[in-house]
Amino acid sequence: MKEIELRLALVFYGGVSLAIYMHGVSREILNLVRASSCRLDRKSNGSTQDALDQELPPVQSAYKDLLDLLSSVADIRVVVDAIAGASAGGVNGIMLARAITHDLPLDSHSEMWLENADVTRLARPQVGLSRYLKISISPVLDQLISTRLMKQIESAETREKLRIFMQARWFTPPFSGERFISWMLDACKKMEDGAVPGRSLIPRGQTLDLFVTITDYNGIKRRIHLDDPDYVEEWDHRRILNFHAAHRMPGHIESQFDANSIPEIVFAARATSSFPGAFPPATVAEMERVLADHDMTWANRDPFLARGLNLTAETAGQHCFVDGSVVMNKPFAPVINVIQDRPAVREVARRLIYVDPSPVVPVETDSTISELPGFFRVILASLAHIPRNEPIGDDLKELEQNNRRSRWLSQLIDDAVPMVEKAVSRILPRRRRVTPDILSNCRKQATVAAFEQAGFAFLNYQSLKLHSLAERLAGLTARLSGLECARDHEEAILGLIFRHTGRLTAESKDALGRSDPHVIALLRGLDVDYRIRRLRFAVRKLNGFYHYRSSSGLPPPDFEALDQMKGMLYEQIDHLGWRWNDRFFGGRSRDQAEAFVRAVEADSPEAAEHVQPMLTSLTQMMGLADLDRLHDELLPTGPAISSTKAAISPDGYLYRVRVFRSDNLSGVQRNDFSEVTEILVDRISPTDAASLYTEGFDLKGKSLNTFGAFFNRGWREHDYLWGRLNAADRLVSIVLSAAGEGTLPQMQVNQARARIFLAVLEEERGKLSEIPEEIERIDNLIRSIYPDFAHVAARV
Repeated sequence: MKEIELRLALVFYGGVSLAIYMHGVSREILNLVRASSCRLDRKSNGSTQDALDQELPPVQSAYKDLLDLLSSVADIRVVVDAIAGASAGGVNGIMLARAITHDLPLDSHSEMWLENADVTRLARPQVGLSRYLKISISPVLDQLISTRLMKQIESAETREKLRIFMQARWFTPPFSGERFISWMLDACKKMEDGAVPGRSLIPRGQTLDLFVTITDYNGIKRRIHLDDPDYVEEWDHRRILNFHAAHRMPGHIESQFDANSIPEIVFAARATSSFPGAFPPATVAEMERVLADHDMTWANRDPFLARGLNLTAETAGQHCFVDGSVVMNKPFAPVINVIQDRPAVREVARRLIYVDPSPVVPVETDSTISELPGFFRVILASLAHIPRNEPIGDDLKELEQNNRRSRWLSQLIDDAVPMVEKAVSRILPRRRRVTPDILSNCRKQATVAAFEQAGFAFLNYQSLKLHSLAERLAGLTARLSGLECARDHEEAILGLIFRHTGRLTAESKDALGRSDPHVIALLRGLDVDYRIRRLRFAVRKLNGFYHYRSSSGLPPPDFEALDQMKGMLYEQIDHLGWRWNDRFFGGRSRDQAEAFVRAVEADSPEAAEHVQPMLTSLTQMMGLADLDRLHDELLPTGPAISSTKAAISPDGYLYRVRVFRSDNLSGVQRNDFSEVTEILVDRISPTDAASLYTEGFDLKGKSLNTFGAFFNRGWREHDYLWGRLNAADRLVSIVLSAAGEGTLPQMQVNQARARIFLAVLEEERGKLSEIPEEIERIDNLIRSIYPDFAHVAARV
C-alpha cells in the first residue's frame, strides 16, 4: 500500500498566558504523531489490531481509527520535522520537541501550567516594610477594581488575585524567574518516568530541529565589510537557538533534548519567555543557582554557550536575556529555511502550521479621525504591542515564491526527461547485465556527452558548482576552527577559497575547464552536494512509480520494494549530509582550520597558503570516492532490485535513473530541487476551528492584556481544553487534505471528528475540576452538532 508522509513544520507565536492554549494544541499534535507512528510501526512488526487498541489511550485510538479509514487510499504517517517558537510559544515548542524526540508524555507540563501558572505562585514573595505599606492602600485598590474592572471581570477569584498582584513590588518585576526554572526542571525530569530508552517518534534516518528566539539585552558586536570605510560595526541583539535531534539508527537517537540536555533547554525556555517588566532578565548565573539547589550539573554548559549564544565561560556573565518576542515574535524564517532541505522516504505532503491564539479580527473602519493616542499608550504600543504583531506577509510571500520555483523546476525536469532518456539509452548496454563497474563507466560517458552538448553553457554550470562548493567549505572551516571570531571572517575565507578554485580553472589547458585534472579532483573529493542531488533525483524518479496507471501496459509496481530502495538511498543521503557537520571531523582538520582562521584574522599574506592543505585534509576525511563506489553498487545489487526490476524496469529503465544526472540540466543547483513538493500553510486558532465554534466565543487568557489566565485556574482549564479541541478539529482537516479531498464520505468524517472530540472530554473530565459546566456544555454541543454519532457513543 502506498504511504504518504504528512510532514509538519510548526510555528508557535508568543502570547503570555495564552501559552496554556498553545500547550493544549501541542498535546493534540503529539497525540496525532504518536497514533500515526504506533499504527504503522506496529503494523509492520505484525502487532494485532486488538493489542494496539488496548495500548492506545482514547484520543490516540480515535486518531488511529481515522487513519485506518484513510488506509484504503494511503497509509498516512504524520511527522514533525521542524518547530519554531517565541516567548510562550518557545516554551511549548521546547516541550513538544522533547516529547517527540524521545516519545515522552506531556502530562507533567500540563500539571505545571494548570497548577503553577498563577500569579500567586509566580510572584516573588513580599518582605520588609514595603509589604505593610502596600497593604495600607488595599481599600484604594479595592475601589479601583470594583469600579473600573467590575464590568470586564466578573470572577471574584480573578478580582482578588488582581488586588494581591497590584500589591507586589513596584518598579521591579513581580514574577520569579527562579521559580519558573525550578518548575520547568521538575516537569522535564518527570517526563522521564516510564521512558523507554531508544524510543522516538522521529522516523529512522530523519531529523527534528527546534528554533527558539531570545533577545540578548547586551548584544554582540558584528563587523560588516564595506568599500569605504573598510568596515562598520553594529550591535546584534537577536539570537535564534537551534536544538537538533537525529534518529540515525534503530535504538540510537543523537539528541540535544535528552536528560543531559535539560539545563540548556530549560534555560532557553526561561530566556525566551522573560516578558519585559514581568520577569527579571534571564542570566546564566541565575540558571546555575537553581541547578545547584536541585543538585544538578550543567554538563553541556560551555558547548551550549559557544554554539547557541556565541559566548565563552568568561563572557557569559556579561549578558542577560529577555523575551524572544522583542526581536521575533513570529519565527517563520527558520523553519522555512530548514524544511526546504528535508528528505522524505515516501511520497510527501508538506504543511507549515502556525498557532495564533489571538488572530486579528477584521473590523469595519469609519472615515472619522480617531483620537491621538496618549503618552503611555504610545510607549506601550511601541515597546510591546507593535513588535509582537509584525506582519507575516513577507515570510509567506517568500514561501509562495519557493513553491512557484518548485513547480517550475518540476516542469523543467519533466520536459527534459524524454530528451535525456533518449541520450542515456544510447549509452546503457542493451543485453548485458549492468554491473557496478559498467554503471560507473556509463555515468562517466553520460557526463562527457552532457558536457559536449552543453558547449559554452558549461562555464555557467562549472562556475555555479565551484562557487557553491567554496561557500560550503568556508562555513565548514569556520565551524571547525572553534574560534569565536571565525564567523566574522567567513567572507574572507570564502574569498581565499574561491580565488584558489579560480586559479585552477584559469590554468586549465581546456578552455572550458571540463577535463582539467585539478578541477576534477577537487569536485570528486569535496562536492558532497552534487552526490546528494544525484541520489535525490533517483528518489524523485522512483516516486513517479507510485502513481501507477493500468493503462501503461506494465505490471503494478512492488511498493514495498520501492520503499526499501528509497530507504537505502536516503540512508546514503544522510551519510553524505553528515559530512557537512563539524562533528564528523577529527583533531587534525580542526587544527588546520584554526590555523587558517588565525592567519585570516591576522591579515597574514600567508593565509592563502593554508587553503590547499585544508582542502586536502577535508578530502581525505570525507572519503567520497568510497561512497561513490557504494552508490554504484546499490541499484544493480540492492535487495529491492530483484523484485522492483521485473515490475517496473523490464528494459533496464531503473538503471537509467542512476545514469540520468540532474546536474545535466544547466543552472540547476538547488540541493533540494528533487523534492519539489509545495509547502502549504495552515493556521490553528479559535476562529479557524469551525466545527464547534459558537458566536461570541473567546479565550479567557486574552483578557488583562493577555495575562488573564494567570489570575484564574478555571480560565486556564478553559483555554487548555479549547486548545486541544481546536487543534483536533484543524488536524483532522489537515490529514484529510493530505489524503485528498472527498476521500471519505461526510458521515465518516463527522463520526471521526465527534469521536475525537468526545475522547478529549473523556480524558480531561476528571482532571479539569474547575469547569464541569463548560465540559458538559461542550459535550451537549458535540452531540447536537453530530446527532448521527450520538447513538453510537455512550455518554462518558
